[in-house]
Amino acid sequence: MRALALGEEGEVLGVQGRDYAIREPRPGFAEQSPREWWEATADCLRRLLELETLGGATVRSVGLSGQMHGLVLLDREGEPLRDAIIWPDRRTADICREWAGSVGSDAISAVAGLPLATGFMAPSLAWVRRNEPRLYEKAERVLLPKDYIRYRLTGEFATDVTDASGSLMLDVARRRWSDELVGKFGLDGRLLPPILNSSDIAGSITASAAESTGLRAGLPVATGGADIAMTALALGIGRPGTVAVSLSTGGTVITGLDRLALDRRMHTICGAAPGRWILMGATLSAGLSLSWFAHNVAAADGASGTGEDIVGKLAREAGEVRPGAEGLLFAPYLCGERTPYMDPGAKGCFIGLSLRHGRAHMARAIMEGVAYSLGESLDIFQELGVPARTIICSGGGARSPLWRQILADVFDRPVKWLPGEEHSGIGAAMAGALAVGVTLPDATAVGRAPEELSPERESVAVHRRQRAIYKRIHPQLADIFDELSR
Repeated sequence: MRALALGEEGEVLGVQGRDYAIREPRPGFAEQSPREWWEATADCLRRLLELETLGGATVRSVGLSGQMHGLVLLDREGEPLRDAIIWPDRRTADICREWAGSVGSDAISAVAGLPLATGFMAPSLAWVRRNEPRLYEKAERVLLPKDYIRYRLTGEFATDVTDASGSLMLDVARRRWSDELVGKFGLDGRLLPPILNSSDIAGSITASAAESTGLRAGLPVATGGADIAMTALALGIGRPGTVAVSLSTGGTVITGLDRLALDRRMHTICGAAPGRWILMGATLSAGLSLSWFAHNVAAADGASGTGEDIVGKLAREAGEVRPGAEGLLFAPYLCGERTPYMDPGAKGCFIGLSLRHGRAHMARAIMEGVAYSLGESLDIFQELGVPARTIICSGGGARSPLWRQILADVFDRPVKWLPGEEHSGIGAAMAGALAVGVTLPDATAVGRAPEELSPERESVAVHRRQRAIYKRIHPQLADIFDELSR
């Protein structure tokens, strides 16, 4: 959870954050507690409002941004019936296979703009209907993660068109719920909330929320949007040509479209502005891959300090290894893979380990493997004729100069970096400002100029050879991955 205050000139006045766990009650499951989200929200907002940097400023409005795809199931009293099923969850692989046969993957993608994959709200809701029928019968409403937080702030149910795009139940061309898909999935459309625009006022802070958070009762709350859409807003990504690459827990590659472009390997979601869409490729384990290695291998190997210290140490060690990690490859499929394979059963693996390789080689191979995975999305952009003239890198992993240089070398394009990791929060605040008639400058117009790294010719050649081998890993191991999953 991150709470951010944005000033009237677009400057970040303060940020507060708090972690919470992803629970894995069974292999392949991924859940979080909506109540913990709310507790973290209230805590972060109270601490944010106490910061001296705010200087007693008046809060004009609130906007929201959040992780996509998750399922929050509420009863008649608005209480969660179970923990939320979130985006890395893979329990619905069988349901997705069934729908691929009965409805058709291409037919679904043609309406929803998404590949048929696990972790989306629709198959997760179908799983609850099949495996927890008593909870399904008690359900009065389903919400996406950020919409639950807004419900706790305002008491109102709603979602926005960008986040609804990630549910697998929205008609992305018409920007409304698809009765056709909902019916074919055997789900109850009455559970779905109304759809608003990101900058619409969806409600106001209630007295009880004011007491919990320190915000003023009656304060307008905008609908907000999906983290990807709010990042696009913050980075000024509208029309094609500018691409944003996010190196966070997961990794994404996005660009703006002024025409609807559908490809079953990609995600096409509605943009915050009417007549705009966002084309997105994703890998589920970007920063998560290096973090996993840091906590489960490097820490066990005698490294000490906090998780962030270990990850930073690994990144520095990786910088001492030449590009290509002496022939070592890593496939970052720790949670399965999205673009381009849409395979929830894919497994992470090192390919090419030898006695020469040590921890630093493995760390470098992880960073390069994530870049190779993200490069698959740029390849599809090129196939679709979508330009990628400017690449802006963001997210926690982008703080590493080495990782940014790897991206530049793998993409064979200059990569710009805007310091700061709060772009989705900035976009949420911008949407909140628009709701009360205030237009704020985007992050590219505030603060110092972005840093830029250019590709290094020798490294580009090495990565071109390595990527050619990397792209054969999934096709050749897909059957083995499937057998291991079963």
